[in-house]
Amino acid sequence: MVPLSEIDLPPGWEETATRILAAHGVVMVLGGPDSGKSTFCRYILALAQQTATRMALIDGDLGQSHLGPPATLGLNFYPPHGPDDFGLIPDTWYFIGQTSPPGKMLELVVGLRRLAVSARSRDYRRLIVNTSGFVSGPAAQRLKLAKIETLEPRLVIGLQRQGELEPLLRPLRALRGSEVLTLPVSHRAQAKLYGQRRLYRQERFAAYFAAAHPQALPLTRVSWLGFPFGQGKPWPLKQMVRLEELLEVPVLHAERTHRGALLLTGQRPAGELAQAARELGVEAISWVAWPYLEQRLVGLLNDDLLCLGLGLLLPSPWERREIILLTPLSSHLVSQVRFCRLGKIRLDPDGRELPFPGC
Repeated sequence: MVPLSEIDLPPGWEETATRILAAHGVVMVLGGPDSGKSTFCRYILALAQQTATRMALIDGDLGQSHLGPPATLGLNFYPPHGPDDFGLIPDTWYFIGQTSPPGKMLELVVGLRRLAVSARSRDYRRLIVNTSGFVSGPAAQRLKLAKIETLEPRLVIGLQRQGELEPLLRPLRALRGSEVLTLPVSHRAQAKLYGQRRLYRQERFAAYFAAAHPQALPLTRVSWLGFPFGQGKPWPLKQMVRLEELLEVPVLHAERTHRGALLLTGQRPAGELAQAARELGVEAISWVAWPYLEQRLVGLLNDDLLCLGLGLLLPSPWERREIILLTPLSSHLVSQVRFCRLGKIRLDPDGRELPFPGC
């Protein structure tokens, strides 16, 4: 990021900053990719520090986050943090599990609300919300409107170059209770190529997992969100052996469900599922191949569904009803995990995003 001393101040930034610091409430910052939203937020935080004004920041950019690792929403409090303090471990954070909004818009709105409530509970009455560069098209309009209805900002700031936000801002101006203000983009804001954005995510993930180590988590001790296993009764070993014979594939784990059986297999079953279901006397057999789950990003959550940390799924001793996760969390924090939420991306420990295999 640009050092605070080198931040360019386009017309209107100083006046707007004075207005933001003068009153309580939520301020939401909108803008396309690489429009300087994070720089604007850091500028506001720097002025807040100079005037001894308490302020909280929510970073809602899943892919190019400066606060917390990608695929999460982060909340920090200023003070005690300084305006340049955008660490990988926010004061409070919320796991989404992917690096772009489509497909997770409901979770995004819920997560932002949870973090805003957390800020108010700490008596931080000035909250600035940085958003993603997802601003074009009907889906982006729905998402931004849902955020505004939920957070009820007193001021919505649009950073734009040549009116590109107008399709998004026009309906927002008609909303009661929120003022919409447009500001120019700093001439120092430069567009990043796709490869640069991907490399940034990789570096953030790599830094987060740099001190990670395997940790065992009992399937019976946590509730899984978005994960198919750990909910049903394990099948007897004898029947699992028969399943392997019928399906011609290794069966790592099997559970009885309300409709039949759920299998974790080493690969795609070669045998006939319907025939196996009839022989075992169940209505249906469904399956997930382990390569599809291996190295999936997992959010490790406390009993408030707030994030304690991240993990990557590793090969596990299913016969012991355990999951092995690669995580930098200490054993003490792992003991506080009550929910695990399965993300929608796969990573290696160096932060590289991996394709999903054709299972």
